[in-house]
Amino acid sequence: MQNIIRLFFFITMGLVSMANAHGASLSADQLRMVEQLSPQDKASLAKQYGVNIPSKPSSVAITNPETVAPRAVGRGILESGPVKSADAKKIEQDVAQSSQVEMPIEKTGGQQGADKIELKRAFSDFVRESKPLQVNTNNLKQFGYDLFAGAPTTFAPATDVPVPAEYVLGPGDELEIQLFGQQNDVFTLVVDREGSVAFPNIGPLTLAGLSFSEAKAFLAEQVGDKMVGVSASVSMGKLRSIRVFALGEVERPGSYVVSGLATLSHALFVSGGVKKIGSLRRVQLKRQGKLVSTLDLYDFLLNGDTSKDVRLLPGDVVFVPPIGKTASIAGAVVRPAIYELKGRTNVAAMVHLAGGFLPKAYHEEALLERINDTGNKSVKSFTLYGKGLKTVVQNGDVIKVFSSLDFEENPVMLIGNVKRPGKYAWKQGMHLKDLVKNEQALLPETFMDYGLIEREAEGNREPELLRFNVRALLTQGGDDNVLLKPRDKVFIFHRSHFRIAPKVKVVGSVQTPGDYALKKNMRMLDLVLAAGGLLRDASLGKVELYRTNPNTHDVSMLKVSLDQVMQGDKAANLDLQDLDRLVVHSVWEKKRKYSVQITGEVMNPKEYTFVDTGMRLTDLVFAAGGVTEKAMLGKVEITRFDIIDGKARESKHFDVDLAKALAGDESANIMLQAHDVVTIRQVSNWRASEHVTLAGEFLYPGSYPVEDGEKLSDLIERSGGFSDKAYLKAAVFTRESIRQEQQKQIDEMTSRMEVEIAQEEQAIASLGDAQLIKHKQAALLAAKRVLEQMKATKALGRLVIKLEDIRKLKKSDFNLTLRDGDQLYVPKKPDQVMVVGQVYNTTALLYRKKYDLEDYVGAAGGMTRFADEDRVYVVRANGFVERASAWGSTYIHPGDAIIVPEKLEQFSLLDSTLDWSRVLMQVGVGLASMKTIGIF
Repeated sequence: MQNIIRLFFFITMGLVSMANAHGASLSADQLRMVEQLSPQDKASLAKQYGVNIPSKPSSVAITNPETVAPRAVGRGILESGPVKSADAKKIEQDVAQSSQVEMPIEKTGGQQGADKIELKRAFSDFVRESKPLQVNTNNLKQFGYDLFAGAPTTFAPATDVPVPAEYVLGPGDELEIQLFGQQNDVFTLVVDREGSVAFPNIGPLTLAGLSFSEAKAFLAEQVGDKMVGVSASVSMGKLRSIRVFALGEVERPGSYVVSGLATLSHALFVSGGVKKIGSLRRVQLKRQGKLVSTLDLYDFLLNGDTSKDVRLLPGDVVFVPPIGKTASIAGAVVRPAIYELKGRTNVAAMVHLAGGFLPKAYHEEALLERINDTGNKSVKSFTLYGKGLKTVVQNGDVIKVFSSLDFEENPVMLIGNVKRPGKYAWKQGMHLKDLVKNEQALLPETFMDYGLIEREAEGNREPELLRFNVRALLTQGGDDNVLLKPRDKVFIFHRSHFRIAPKVKVVGSVQTPGDYALKKNMRMLDLVLAAGGLLRDASLGKVELYRTNPNTHDVSMLKVSLDQVMQGDKAANLDLQDLDRLVVHSVWEKKRKYSVQITGEVMNPKEYTFVDTGMRLTDLVFAAGGVTEKAMLGKVEITRFDIIDGKARESKHFDVDLAKALAGDESANIMLQAHDVVTIRQVSNWRASEHVTLAGEFLYPGSYPVEDGEKLSDLIERSGGFSDKAYLKAAVFTRESIRQEQQKQIDEMTSRMEVEIAQEEQAIASLGDAQLIKHKQAALLAAKRVLEQMKATKALGRLVIKLEDIRKLKKSDFNLTLRDGDQLYVPKKPDQVMVVGQVYNTTALLYRKKYDLEDYVGAAGGMTRFADEDRVYVVRANGFVERASAWGSTYIHPGDAIIVPEKLEQFSLLDSTLDWSRVLMQVGVGLASMKTIGIF
């Protein structure tokens, strides 16, 4: 039996590697037989025959939880919705506006405007320098319930992790046993309902109730005592499933089947998580009516402690009681939320639950809001240090931790046209020159005659202004070197604050027309060059300079020669003044621009400028780079437009002989007119060069150019015909268009299979029967292997033809009209016949003239019990497929392949999976021809 299995392994693995086909697969029974081979036998056979063994899936079904999109967690009765009042929004807008730096002097627009400025400044100071004792409690959420926001697709724990030594075995658990030494074997033991396993050659052994480590030691001892010279390696296979209950305040209370490794937390996940009216701190595990363990999920969430997350046993009940006492903490803490209390809790414990204080927390004052016995709300004030942290918290309390002020006591601000503006620290005895030390601290174009200091007046902190001269400050100091006070703002201005920057403008035929800053001693030539220079169509004649009088705003015009300006003539190159506008004209303003067009078979077909001094046909052709090789020179069309009486346009067409014009015939080389369109036509039967490849047994094989309508027989004659070793029955003819269509069909079939496999995976995930799941997963595994083979398959584009000698080929239907890219390969005569499929020895046999199909099948060892005797067929060397109707009358020729198919059990999900015969007929490649052209 072992030899038969080995032979079957070679047959199946050989078919997988040989076929490279589009859907052939092994049945479930075949896969199970292959899996029964030991790893040593598989490796030995694979090495002997050069077959790659597919990776063996783990004997333990690996089902890792996958998190899907988070489900919505509703608001609990302890939570309130986020509400933003209109006043809160207004405060946010004012805070954003107050953060912008403003000039110290503002335009009032009358008494009403002054009042607005005063109110604006007062509110800005309030926002910037005050922090109301208030905390937003509208967005507080109950802590910890987001843990159950992502529901996993499977609630069994990951089974690709080591099984703990203390795991207790029970009915349904599997043990993987590997024997080595005098006997090498691998098998699986399943703990039955009686708690025993049937160990071959030893007998039944009771394992239920033992831990995994105890069971390993017990089995090793039994093997050592009862099987001489044999050692055992024991590992866990599939784990049993157990039924537990999740009750109380869970989303979906009920009975659930989970893995034997499931813990208390898995039961919470399988039931959808804890409701917001359920307790996270008193999750109970009950076994046979008694309380076994209590889980505090806060230990898990805050400290990562899973020591209380005990493993479940069959019949366990996970019970979630209603939520206990709660209290809230909001404001300047790391994690503001609503927390469930456990035992006596004070403010320090609440701060610890909230992750501690933020750096901006105000420790001098905090509030505790409480609902007293009369049902009214009371407020208690305390500090966040010392005794204040020992304040006891009761059910429903709200702790508010406020933020510190943003007020800064000793900054000095430097604002404006300086290199390092910003905030500086004030020091006792600090003067203005300590802040603006020298001229290197200023940016270019600083206004040196004026600077401002905005200071808060003593008493009422009203803003007051102190003026200083920047130039005097840097050169002399003196009274301008003001003694600074805390919170002073020093303003240094750019000169543009006090005057409009002078500018000039250039328009017309320059590269970049527009406005330009007027510099000292700037002239007309400087402006033209600043604009990128002149365009090629610029007129070098007169240009206009429009000048605006700064006092009367009257505009005058000066005309100068642009040619003289560009040569740097001092008299023409005038100095520019503010608001000057220079206009540069184009030559086309006084002259009309005409064009002619050439289209068709020239190198650069487009419009060209018409030259009215004798432009001829050949001039335009040469300007377009000359004609292409496809041009028809004898008949070139010219379309000409005439204006009739200045009212209507009339077009006419006439032909000229361009060949004569190019040869120097003046009568054909006509004079062109403005707006003419020259059309050079293409030769009517022109087409790109096409090639066909002949390979193999030809006298002169190679790639040959072919003409439209050329036949296969014509090309074979051009190649010298066939050699004396040519075997015409195995000729392979391929065509690119057929290959593309075949590949398209393969890709479509692959896409359909991917969709069907994905749908089947989803269907399997929803099944509850373990045996049915096991059967479906085995089918799914085989389907995925078939899919991988199909993805690797590339179509050849073979067109099956019957090739004969040239004389007969000319009269047959197989004398094809050739197309670009066609290939014909004629091999030498083979001396073998292939027998593949469900025979005991898939091999190549020496061709014997007197042998028929039955003789060759018998020489291959005969058919296996899996063979389908009624569907045996022959793939001829030329690609044709013939069904074996009568075994004795089916003659075999060299290079033929005999296919003995199996009785396939197709999976329901793989309606597109095909047997070997359909695959070979669709792809159109015989097995013998595959070997000949190098596929095998």
